[in-house]
Amino acid sequence: MQDQTNPDPLTPPELRIPASSSMVEVRVIDTNTLIHLNPKLFWQPHIANFTGVYAPDYCFLVSNGERHVLFDLGVRPDWHNYAPRVVSSIDATTTITVGTDVSSMLDSGKSGLGIRSKDIEAVIWSHNHFDHIGDMSRFPGTTRLVVGPGVRAASWPGYPSNPDSLVLDADAEGRVVQELSFQSHDSRQATPFKIGRFDAFDYFGDGSFYLLNAPGHAVGHLCGLARTTSEPGQDGRISSSFVFMGADACHHLGVLRPSVYMPIPTIDVLNAVIHVNTVAERGVAPCICPGELLHEHMEYKDQPFFTVTRGPLFVDYDSAMDTVDKIKELDAAENVFVVMAHDLSIRDKIAFFPRTINDWMSSGVKEETRWLFCEDIVPALAQNRATRARVL
Repeated sequence: MQDQTNPDPLTPPELRIPASSSMVEVRVIDTNTLIHLNPKLFWQPHIANFTGVYAPDYCFLVSNGERHVLFDLGVRPDWHNYAPRVVSSIDATTTITVGTDVSSMLDSGKSGLGIRSKDIEAVIWSHNHFDHIGDMSRFPGTTRLVVGPGVRAASWPGYPSNPDSLVLDADAEGRVVQELSFQSHDSRQATPFKIGRFDAFDYFGDGSFYLLNAPGHAVGHLCGLARTTSEPGQDGRISSSFVFMGADACHHLGVLRPSVYMPIPTIDVLNAVIHVNTVAERGVAPCICPGELLHEHMEYKDQPFFTVTRGPLFVDYDSAMDTVDKIKELDAAENVFVVMAHDLSIRDKIAFFPRTINDWMSSGVKEETRWLFCEDIVPALAQNRATRARVL
């Protein structure tokens, strides 16, 4: 009988992404904002002494020729001007180190791209939480706001018309708010289709950028899938690579990995990829063996460290976990690079705005960073082992 704690990886299902020669340029924007993520609010089970991470808040500039859209806006620097309900929640649950805002980064002209806020045809909110909606008033009325199913009714009237709203009246005033339906009656999409198991919407209509229905964390939560390269193979079939914009489908990569498609690697491999100097900076003895600690912690090597939490920050737990399972299938594909909104582990490894991330596959960054999130966990595991040793 096969050892159930060390199973062979399963072959991931086919994603069936439509072939296309069209691509977009993808630029990951780091506004230098940091948000403290409290594990008890976002992932479970609890690991003693793992008190969370100060995480970045990525946004994306997606360009198809002269057409430009933003996927998320991050946190507005003057976050005290959010709706009062949001300000109270921030004060009670997190700490924010304020960076800049996306519109200022565009309008400063320092990028050399010649793309300004007035050139953005649409801002896509992955969902209506404060760390993604930014400040829509910084964009002209010609910029549409694109949201997922049910977001319009859940958001507006905003504050001050509705004192309990999470968003502002000003976010939608004077602009078109387009709500996606992912249904066949959507006038911009003749028939619904799927990418992997996600309901999908072809934003530009040429297969270069898809919006995916990813419910669970919030009403109308969206993810994005951008085609970053497209080349004909020797067999004449088009070979493409993609960046998956995961938004807040989960808040730590330990919710996605390991998986049945990607079991945790051997102790030696983990020791080679996890930076001992990094974990030493967090109070761990440099002689510690990270791979051994991680294997010791995990009963099943093909199951993730965490699931999302059952609580108010995941409005539909079952849908959230179904979305996570769908992402695992994309994560296992060698031609898909998953970028979650708050993934600290890749921050020092990927190219940021104004550079593109289109060459991610040839750069090898996916393989290099796949298990780096474990650096968040190792210090707590080492501390827990030391505590057990003292007790004995």
